[in-house]
Amino acid sequence: MKKYRKYWIVSCLVVVLFATLLLSCHQQNNSKQDVKINTMVDSNETRYRDILLSFFSVQDFKDKSTGKRKRDELLKEDGFKESSYNWMFLAYHYYLNRKLDSISYALKQLDHDKLSPDLISLKDYFKIRAEFSFNDVTDGAMMERLINAKEYALKNKSVFTFLFYNMLANADYNREDYRKALENTNSWYAHHPNRSDVYICQAYHEIKFMQYIGLHDKKELRKTLDSCIYYANKTQDSAVIMRMHNLESQYFFNQGNSEKAVESSRRYFNYLVTSKTLNPTAYANFAKNFLNNNQVDSAIFYFNAGLEFIEENKIKYNTLFFYKNLQGAYASKGDYKNAYTALDSTFAVYKSSLMRIQTEKLQEINAKYQTEKKDQAIDLLKTTNAFNHKILVQQRWMFVILLGFLLSVVIFLYYRNKQKLLKSTHEKIIAENKQLLLEQKTRQNQLNPHFIYNAISNLQGLISSEQKTKANQYLILLSRQIRDILELNREEYISLEQEIKSLKNYMLLQQMRYQDVFDFHMDTHDLDLENVMIPPMLIQPFVENAIEYGFKNLSYMGNLQIDFYEKENHLYVSICDNGLGLQSKKEGSQHKKSLSQVITKERLDLLYPNPDQKAGIEIIPNYKEDESGYRIVIYIPLNLYFN
Repeated sequence: MKKYRKYWIVSCLVVVLFATLLLSCHQQNNSKQDVKINTMVDSNETRYRDILLSFFSVQDFKDKSTGKRKRDELLKEDGFKESSYNWMFLAYHYYLNRKLDSISYALKQLDHDKLSPDLISLKDYFKIRAEFSFNDVTDGAMMERLINAKEYALKNKSVFTFLFYNMLANADYNREDYRKALENTNSWYAHHPNRSDVYICQAYHEIKFMQYIGLHDKKELRKTLDSCIYYANKTQDSAVIMRMHNLESQYFFNQGNSEKAVESSRRYFNYLVTSKTLNPTAYANFAKNFLNNNQVDSAIFYFNAGLEFIEENKIKYNTLFFYKNLQGAYASKGDYKNAYTALDSTFAVYKSSLMRIQTEKLQEINAKYQTEKKDQAIDLLKTTNAFNHKILVQQRWMFVILLGFLLSVVIFLYYRNKQKLLKSTHEKIIAENKQLLLEQKTRQNQLNPHFIYNAISNLQGLISSEQKTKANQYLILLSRQIRDILELNREEYISLEQEIKSLKNYMLLQQMRYQDVFDFHMDTHDLDLENVMIPPMLIQPFVENAIEYGFKNLSYMGNLQIDFYEKENHLYVSICDNGLGLQSKKEGSQHKKSLSQVITKERLDLLYPNPDQKAGIEIIPNYKEDESGYRIVIYIPLNLYFN
């Protein structure tokens, strides 16, 4: 029996080996044929690519109908209709005319297996551009798609690599990472195949000008403005030349000359009115210049006019900037009723944006699932067709192929079932993680309305007691804190510099609220604040506990010491207060403190599931010699973001 089993196993191995040799010979013959086909390159493909590339270089300055006219002209040529560039020209036409929903129709007509690296990069660009917003902050999933597409284009030396650098620069600018935006802009220009074109040169310097404003680099700002004006005059394009007035207004504001900033902004705004090319950004910049020049009434007028323009023209635009500045303008006039209304609108816009982001994420998950399902069906169909083809071609070896096929089917079914099981487990884990993440974000968002309610109540008290100056200062600090809550909580990680800035603003706000019953100090111990990353609002709940309960009923000045330092490749945050310690805590405060600890512990467990990544909280009550004070140490893996 053992000999028979051994003989059967050896026979099977021989059959499989023989079948493999036959299949490999057939595949070698096919590969030789494929090489012959691949050598027959159509030179027209390169011509189509260069035409489309030239349109990308001047898309912001030429007639938007030129793409469609050129496609209609090329359709008269033999072979263009079957070319992949036929659909790329159609997608480009939809892109220029802002018919972003129609882009997917054109891209679906492409056969991905026949696409060159240039076409794959261009397809990736159109797919991302249909969802990419130049006004909103780009989320993490979109940034990952952008970086992956850029890396593919860069690796395969695609001429369309510059398109991805352009979008990355814009995303970094909206996230206020101006240094990274400047790097991506330089890469965009370096990879642009038509960078010697005067329009490209002008656009390059204009983009850098905006980034130098964010970097507060006055020396480079003047040089870049001169370059912008030089290249704008070389274009002899009135729209480009008039746009220089807008740049001048921003330059004058940066130099502290608000009066000249308003004058230049007015020239540009009047030009847009005359040319009937007004846009929400023009309203926002014009109103902001009035506000900076203390012309509050004019600022309020143009902020409201901009909101009406957006509503009348049904423009998809983030109105958060309008409402935030309106709130500040009304507050500076002492019109706290309208300031409160603008503040309420700010919160409503944020809430709407948050719901939209969550909806988009759910749609993305569903689309990804459907795509994977279709890909599996296509893969299975291709495998079945391959087997059928091999059986027909190699009929003379029917017995050997049949046996090899049966063995392959058994192995295929075994591994397919195994893959299904692993996939099912993997999807279950992903679903649980996403559910935990959504629950965690829900807990964070539940804290924000409570804070805003208390802050507004305190603001109402200041207004009622006619402390207008203090109320105005308090409102400014509150608006900054609300901005941090609205913007920082949308990110999984932020720089330590952003966290410290938000934390300092919060403690200044609390100092005003409690009438300077405590002081605070922060020490970063030479950490690289821009590159050290930290989860947002990680420290604030413990600082709140120290202020709310640690300094309550103190007979002496409270002191809060926060230290940030690196130890054993981990970031440590030490929060120490000189309050009465655990003995002063009542039942209610103990419950709140434990809730803060539980929520933070859940966040750390979710962010650092790997057991090799040490993250946690240490609570040391009554740590001083007189058994007073409270100390909390938070430690997480040191996470660096390299530009």
